[in-house]
Amino acid sequence: MALQVLVVDDDAGGRYLKAHILRKNGYDVAEAATGSEAIRHCEVASPGLVLLDVRLPDVHGAEVCRQIKETSSGIAVLQTSAAITSPHDRALALEAGADGFLVEPIEPEELLATVKSLLRMRGAEQALRRLNETLETVVAQRTKELTESNHRLQLEIAERRKAEQVLWHTQKLELVGQLTGGIAHDFNNLLAVIVGSVEIIRSAFEAGTELPRPKILRLLAGCEAATDRATKLTQQLLAFARRTALRLDVVTLDEVVVGYEPFLRRTLGESISLTLGFEPGLWACRIDPAQFEAAILNLAVNARDAMPSGGELAIRTSNVMIEPAAAARMAELTTGDYALVEVTDTGLGMDPDVAAHAFEPFFTTKEVGKGTGLGLSQVYGFVKQSGGHITIQTKPGSGTTFRLYLPRCEQAKPTYSNGETSGATAPPTGNETVLVVEDSPEVLELAHTAISDLGYHVISASDGPSALDIIERNPQIDLLFSDVVMPGGMNGFDLISKARALRSGLKALVASGYANVHRPGSDRPNVPLLLKPYRRDDLAKFIRQALDQA
Repeated sequence: MALQVLVVDDDAGGRYLKAHILRKNGYDVAEAATGSEAIRHCEVASPGLVLLDVRLPDVHGAEVCRQIKETSSGIAVLQTSAAITSPHDRALALEAGADGFLVEPIEPEELLATVKSLLRMRGAEQALRRLNETLETVVAQRTKELTESNHRLQLEIAERRKAEQVLWHTQKLELVGQLTGGIAHDFNNLLAVIVGSVEIIRSAFEAGTELPRPKILRLLAGCEAATDRATKLTQQLLAFARRTALRLDVVTLDEVVVGYEPFLRRTLGESISLTLGFEPGLWACRIDPAQFEAAILNLAVNARDAMPSGGELAIRTSNVMIEPAAAARMAELTTGDYALVEVTDTGLGMDPDVAAHAFEPFFTTKEVGKGTGLGLSQVYGFVKQSGGHITIQTKPGSGTTFRLYLPRCEQAKPTYSNGETSGATAPPTGNETVLVVEDSPEVLELAHTAISDLGYHVISASDGPSALDIIERNPQIDLLFSDVVMPGGMNGFDLISKARALRSGLKALVASGYANVHRPGSDRPNVPLLLKPYRRDDLAKFIRQALDQA
């Protein structure tokens, strides 16, 4: 649709001439004789251009221009005046907002060209304004869409986290169920041996029947074997949980492996060859040699079971320096120097799903009765508790390699001994007075009997306050032997501290089935720890050492 041009002039002849020229060239033309009429027309019709004479009978043309621009800035205004108009009038018109100024008489060509130019300019301005409005609308719409998308994303993230938490909780419950089920299965088997043997012996005594000595010894041996197995299971669980008590020594790993080699070969059997390879100058490590031997044995047994038709097991050691880039690839390994032990077999290998669960307690792919599923858990727990890291490289049909990274120790290395002795010796005895504090009546009775049989005079107490009362009344007590975890708000360490406040220099020994409790701090006495369950020989040795300690 063509834009309208409003011609404003109080002179009828001049108004007609300008309107005629414009109509002849296709413009839609409206006319007004006064300024007031022009302002009202612009408010109603909003023409594209106003051809405005400066001299009007009611309002000056400059004022008309100003009011039009204030109400409708998009209307172009072309002011005209006679030749006698002063430069001041032209300046006043331009200051009021006029888009152009022509001096009459105006040539038709000049008028048409000026009008066309101003209308083109106004069209461009309107197009730009519409574009800006469209752009603002698009930006607002896109912003709204992005806001909504972000809100949906946040909801999805929250839902995903919730789902991950539910999954993690489910997996944790499955692992706990697997763990408790495995513990119950193994311990029920062991209890069946112990309970059954005890019932046979007790039934014979109650009936007055004399059992053959070999049968009694066989039943007792079965009970002893079951308790040994239960002790080992408990130690493996504590090792996985990194709660076992490590007896740390500075050793080189190749010396430990060499000392353990004969037993490893007997374990593997004749169908599996064992190859050892050690790097000269292997760095020393501060570890528990017995736990390291157990870890190597568990890996060897795992390899043996993966090679039912025979094969080769290789144990190699080397020095490795873990740089930051390598540490970044193994999230649980820090930079530094490590002694590396590689245990490689040529067995069946594992698929990725089995390898991902290999270190979980009681996870096993073996037949029922062929394994507890705690061997690799012990290895994992030992390595982690020693400050190291363990990895698995495996593929079905291509064997498995376990890599154990154990931190280097700069401390001078003592001569390693595997602890073997030439023969059994009698347990040490004594005649001193020992105060035994234990909240479990069964354990207290057993300890009282065992220590009395070693020649000591024994006094018993079931809790800390009772023990303190006894110490206060009996200055002849030579040793305080206490459980660590006891009811009543006073543990074994608290008891020893309070007892030594009463009797300075009182010698003490603690026992616990939970090795991690023995971490002396600024407020804890540093005393020897005897792990439960303990044998009579260990009990005798620890009591004698505690009494003889300066």
